[in-house]
Amino acid sequence: MSVVRRDQFAGSNNIAKPERLPEGAVVDAVNMDFTVGGKAELRTGFSKVRDCSNARAIFDMGSNGLALVDGEDLIRVDQSGSETFIAKLSAGHVAATLHNNLLYLNTAIESIVVGETVEQWSVEPPAFDVSLTSGNMAVGLYKVAVTKLANGKESGCIPAVISVGQGQSIVVSSAGSGNRLYCSVANGQTLYYQGTASHSNYIANPVDDTERLETDMLQPFPFCEILDSHKGLIVGARGRFLFYSMPLQPHLFNPEVNYIQFPCDIELIASVADGVYVCADKTYFISSIGSDNISQRVVLDFGAVKGTAVKLPNKTVAWFSKYGQVMAGPEGITELINKASYSPETASDGAAGFLEHNGNQMITTSMRGEQKGSRLQSNDHWDLEVI
Repeated sequence: MSVVRRDQFAGSNNIAKPERLPEGAVVDAVNMDFTVGGKAELRTGFSKVRDCSNARAIFDMGSNGLALVDGEDLIRVDQSGSETFIAKLSAGHVAATLHNNLLYLNTAIESIVVGETVEQWSVEPPAFDVSLTSGNMAVGLYKVAVTKLANGKESGCIPAVISVGQGQSIVVSSAGSGNRLYCSVANGQTLYYQGTASHSNYIANPVDDTERLETDMLQPFPFCEILDSHKGLIVGARGRFLFYSMPLQPHLFNPEVNYIQFPCDIELIASVADGVYVCADKTYFISSIGSDNISQRVVLDFGAVKGTAVKLPNKTVAWFSKYGQVMAGPEGITELINKASYSPETASDGAAGFLEHNGNQMITTSMRGEQKGSRLQSNDHWDLEVI
């Protein structure tokens, strides 16, 4: 009987016939980890950090630790295991991404930014009314808008257009504090800052040498089921649509142009240096997103298992597919590292993480949901009559 060595692991292989299994390969390995040098070791154990009643999501907060959603509670857990309560969240799906060292999180109801404090992510535009009164404004068409300024972020708005006749002026009414009033000159297209908007504002002669309105026709960033940070943007997906925020304004997006539609629901998005991978019916690589030169190309003819994306220290990303692990580089180049040797079981969705222990780096992926089985399985049937 030959001695089986434990330091020459060649990988898992369930495609080759058992009698032709390559030397050093195994069909399956349970509770084992393998070092870069090929040595097989028992999987390292774990220590429990806390008991959870209903753990729903966990997100990276960089140097601030992890954000854990347990039931309705959003909790920060630092490296020592100590906890800090952040906020209450509603039931349903939770998505978040770390962007500029801040955690941007949304549910179908909440939209918050978590840093040293908790702020609202979206800034809702205030309602306002425009009417005419007696005055001496120049005759013509005017554009009027009111925005809200909160935590240094200005809301979007939809300007109102009003026709001013001889002997008339404009009155603008809005509720709330922190509102900013903008108005154009007669028959002008650009709106200029007229001052702080109060309950009632009388415009006699609009000024045209002040700050220009830059957020007209923009809306709060929509609710997304998947979020990621890409350079100065936040990218999100819901259903078949990929949304991306305005550059350096993650709370705003343009509903006319800041989206891309795909043939079926998006399962995964992953940002790298030169673009964003989007997995739907196929895997796409989108470059120059947020610019006028945006481009899109297909890099794989299949999608991914939802929830299995993980970013690696070498600036690449990885996710799981029906052909096993996909490694994706920053330039849009992908590699199926075990397609030729392993046919994995896949499921409807999963979770993945990157682990480093004793210098050994590993990607771990856990499947959940309905098991689809190996692509190598076959089925048959026969008819049987019993008398």
